[in-house]
Amino acid sequence: MNKMTFTTLCMVLFALSGAAYADLPTQFLSTYCIDCHGPDTQKADRRFDGLADKITDLDQLELWQEIVDQLNLGEMPPPRKKQPVAGEKAKTIASITVGIAAARAKLASSGQHTVMRRLNRFEYQQTIGDLLSLNVQAWNPAADFPPDVKVHGFDNNGRELVTSGMLLDHYLNAAEEAVTRATRFGPRPESKQYAQQTPYYFDGKEKAKLPKLFQVDRFRFIPDTPYTDMYGRHFRGGHIGFRPLYGGVSQSGMYTVRVKAAAVDREHPYGKALDDFRNGDPLVLEVATVDREGSVESTGSITTERSVGLAELTSDQPAWFEWTTHIDQGFEPEVRFRNGTTATKRLVRIITSNASEHPEVAPFANMKSGYEKSHGLLKVYRGPKLRIYDIRVEGPHIDQWPPAGHTLMYGDLQPDELNRSTITERLRLFAAGAFRRPLRGDELKPIERMVIGKLEAGTDPLAALQLGFQTILCSPSFIYMQEGEGALGGYNLASRLSYFLWSSQPDAVLLEHAEAGHLSDASVLDAEVDRMLKDPRSQRFVNQFVRRWLDWDNIGEMPVSENFRVYFRDNLESAMAAETKMFFRQILDENLPPKRFLDADYTFVNRELAAHYGLAPVQGNHLRQVSTKGTVRGGLMTQGSFLTASANGVDTSPVVRGIYALEKVLGYTPPPPPDDVPEIEPDIRGALTVREELAKHRSIAACAECHRKIDPLGFALENFDPIGAWRTEYGRKLPVDASGKLPSGETFKDITQLRTLLIERHELFTRSLAENLMTYALGREVEVGDRPAIDRICEDMADPKKGLRDLIKAIVASESFLHN
Repeated sequence: MNKMTFTTLCMVLFALSGAAYADLPTQFLSTYCIDCHGPDTQKADRRFDGLADKITDLDQLELWQEIVDQLNLGEMPPPRKKQPVAGEKAKTIASITVGIAAARAKLASSGQHTVMRRLNRFEYQQTIGDLLSLNVQAWNPAADFPPDVKVHGFDNNGRELVTSGMLLDHYLNAAEEAVTRATRFGPRPESKQYAQQTPYYFDGKEKAKLPKLFQVDRFRFIPDTPYTDMYGRHFRGGHIGFRPLYGGVSQSGMYTVRVKAAAVDREHPYGKALDDFRNGDPLVLEVATVDREGSVESTGSITTERSVGLAELTSDQPAWFEWTTHIDQGFEPEVRFRNGTTATKRLVRIITSNASEHPEVAPFANMKSGYEKSHGLLKVYRGPKLRIYDIRVEGPHIDQWPPAGHTLMYGDLQPDELNRSTITERLRLFAAGAFRRPLRGDELKPIERMVIGKLEAGTDPLAALQLGFQTILCSPSFIYMQEGEGALGGYNLASRLSYFLWSSQPDAVLLEHAEAGHLSDASVLDAEVDRMLKDPRSQRFVNQFVRRWLDWDNIGEMPVSENFRVYFRDNLESAMAAETKMFFRQILDENLPPKRFLDADYTFVNRELAAHYGLAPVQGNHLRQVSTKGTVRGGLMTQGSFLTASANGVDTSPVVRGIYALEKVLGYTPPPPPDDVPEIEPDIRGALTVREELAKHRSIAACAECHRKIDPLGFALENFDPIGAWRTEYGRKLPVDASGKLPSGETFKDITQLRTLLIERHELFTRSLAENLMTYALGREVEVGDRPAIDRICEDMADPKKGLRDLIKAIVASESFLHN
């Protein structure tokens, strides 16, 4: 049996009531709403006394939509205000719903178009990588681009993605570098083996040829053992270079790096003196690749560095650890003590200051500073040491030669085979790939004429062709998604889908479907979503959507205070981000209902994050699923990334966190406060003071309505400090009061009880998530005209068997997605 939509049901009920469709219930507003939203008072910055009984423009449509939403939620009229009599509210909701539906049909011809949208920085990076088969994690072509403007956290809003002269200069430079990197004429590179055993530091004539990292100094010495110990986490004493590849590898590619190492003295006798290392923790060996161009001596002359692998060591017996990773031309490997104690220079001072408690240190305590003192102290040091015996590198490993990007540009041609005819052919083949569709008529003629002109002027044929490639990569057809208006054609739909789920260009399968016209078949589109979400490239969607949805850039803009040493010592930022991304990925892969974001009784932690959350101990640095039953943790709102992004790195504010939770969980963004209302100070003055000030705000008519919604959610999260650790008191021993009262009148005493109330409202979260996914997919804000599509999606998602993958499929199948 066909399901009746909510709008249709309202039409039937309204018809049965005998009222006329055309007239909206302005008398209802006069009776129940104008006192708070009229000429004298405008709570939440909303005024309704000017609304007529017919909707004539989009602004009125938005206001009536807000009114019916609040009536449906039961939040209006508010408690203690005059309430509608039985049946009056339902009839009013039905009347407004019908009026809105009629107005949408009338106003549908306006708006709802995604403007010609430029690829944002991340999309440009991934597209260059996929088009030319380049490793853009090792080299980011958009690294120097100006930041993209964010709209409500999303950085792919076409209206804000403008192009400036400065950005065009960056496009030219990036295109030139990309073409150069992808060009690989010549024989297949030979794979070679490189090895170095201790010593890793040098003196004498050899020392003068090398940067400080390789030189003997007060904190680096040539040992008389078959190994070299690393002491701290920083440059001095915590990094070891690889002399055979000093200056960098000659060919970009995949290399195998092997390190023979052991963990020594994980239990130390220095107590709190070494408070940045937890006794008994595994030692973490890191392999990084570095580019030593430049003259920054304090960091070993490094201009660029990339971490490529970590290993945890618990045994004092040497063992081999291995990684296969991309190393860019000019980069070289470096071994590091990732979780070592403080810098070795400070470490020597700490050991000396505790000389009276450690007899082995006594002979050096009063010695004059110099090599003898520093080297002697390090040799008797009984704290954690990462012991390195051997380092070996092999590569590059080449699977395909020439690489796919080179073949796309040149086919099997050699430089001496390039002429006017072959150059024109290669330009057209390359442009079709770059433009993500077949060429249209003579659109490439201007570029062809430019290249031929260069040839006739005596430019080398290879240089002229490469200039053509670079121009194609700077053309609007590459850097913009040009979708037109109306129903999306096959190629435009393929691009919209691929940039939604992969942040990059369509692959060959999608383009074949586009060419054959298959994407207009709902079953084909459905199957393509399944295929694309199984592809590793879909992790880009998970990473980018979660980051933008939850405003993780807030953490960078308001960095965590250094006073939270555990946050840095235990690398909690990375662990927290990985937790939320794994959580989202699992709900997606298993097609679990969106409600799971609220009611999950499990999460993903490593050893450090489990300790931070107060969960049962786990071993290892890798994240794994653990139960949170019987604890305060559970669901998205108690995850560290959510709690850290909603703080400012120093303290917490119930208002800031409350707004964040309202936006991310319930999909409601309150209006900004009036200009003459002071801000609320954060928790540093104590819970009682904050509550008293917020109570004053609620007594101000212009503030009351918003704070009724904001404050309860913010107070419920006050048990979590700025980095998400549980607390029962503020800094001055004032107890945390996490209780609150929702606008509905329901009360709770803590986050656990609030979570139960929010789970009962899970359909609001699903709607909010759907709107955010739609915003991300379309590259624009969701508008009033998208409301019918969102409504249908939410009605469909009311089926408890529907999951997150179904939600994504529903968005892809919606009119908003299929049309522009």
